[in-house]
Amino acid sequence: MLAGAMALRQMNVAEDIITIAFGLILGAAAVAAAIAFGVGGRDLARAQLESWRKDLDAG
Repeated sequence: MLAGAMALRQMNVAEDIITIAFGLILGAAAVAAAIAFGVGGRDLARAQLESWRKDLDAG
């Protein structure tokens, strides 16, 4: 995909559209990774918060 975008840009074929599309694809991948990381770590975060709460209540 990167090579295709670079080739189209080198041929001066709609440089702005290629740049924007590539940026949108990378941005979408970053958002997807952030959501997956957040949803995947939800149970671990809950367990850690419960552990801290028990420590604070006992201490």
